[in-house]
Amino acid sequence: MTAGSRQPDHSSHSVTALRMSGPTASMPGQTLAPAPGGEGGARAARSGGVVGVAGAVAGEAPGAANGAANGGGAPGRAGPGGAAPPTDVVAQPEPVDWWKATENGNGGPPMARPRAAAGALFFDEEGRVLLVEPSYKPGWDIPGGFIEPGESPYAACVREVEEEIGIVPPIGPLLVVDWASDGRVGDMLLFVFDGGLLPTAWRDRIRLDMNEIINCAFTPLSEVGEVLPVLHARRVRAAAGLRGQHHGAGYLEHGYLVPAESPPPAGPAGAVAPPASARSGTADSRPNGG
Repeated sequence: MTAGSRQPDHSSHSVTALRMSGPTASMPGQTLAPAPGGEGGARAARSGGVVGVAGAVAGEAPGAANGAANGGGAPGRAGPGGAAPPTDVVAQPEPVDWWKATENGNGGPPMARPRAAAGALFFDEEGRVLLVEPSYKPGWDIPGGFIEPGESPYAACVREVEEEIGIVPPIGPLLVVDWASDGRVGDMLLFVFDGGLLPTAWRDRIRLDMNEIINCAFTPLSEVGEVLPVLHARRVRAAAGLRGQHHGAGYLEHGYLVPAESPPPAGPAGAVAPPASARSGTADSRPNGG
């Protein structure tokens, strides 16, 4: 391997020399054997194209390269009898993979790697939201779960809904994405999509696998705080409040809309409450955050 590209040197008809751009250094085992006249050049040409490395160094005149290739020797470049000195091959440096460098503790800029989950809000005609009761954790949740490697949030939502309640109803646009973090579970991103109204025909087709989900029920939004973790209930209420609006998905931090729609209330002695991003909270390690 050589540094730079090599092009044929057409200045000689007897030997095809290769002109190499870039520096050279020592390559053991590639020294050309001396031979008289053109026979040495012919043998060199058959030795795997080392002729160009021996004689054609960047900046060297075509005549000098051909002279070394044909055994005649070039001043300052060939040994006695036209033998070419050993040369070096300099490899190009490999690009740095900063992801691997950071993982292995070899430096590189710090990068967040949040876990991600996706779920959907389904409603009945009375405006109640569908919650499911998992078998593997206490409390209730919305249909959804962790996003797998290489999977999009929307695809994960569709897959998890089918796995948990056995149906594949139409799922609408993104309602909110919620960022949550603490020292225990790290960073998380939670995507909540609008499942919309789930008609009776779809509700009648719900089949729980009874391994992962053991129960489901439609619950008034005013009561989700009684069965969901605090942050999760806040996220569900915020997402439900954005349904039907046409200004795009909302961005939340720990379940609070950011930026806030109205200024935070003043505290004692005129103190201003901290922004949502500074409010304390604990990210739930369960699939849909909480």
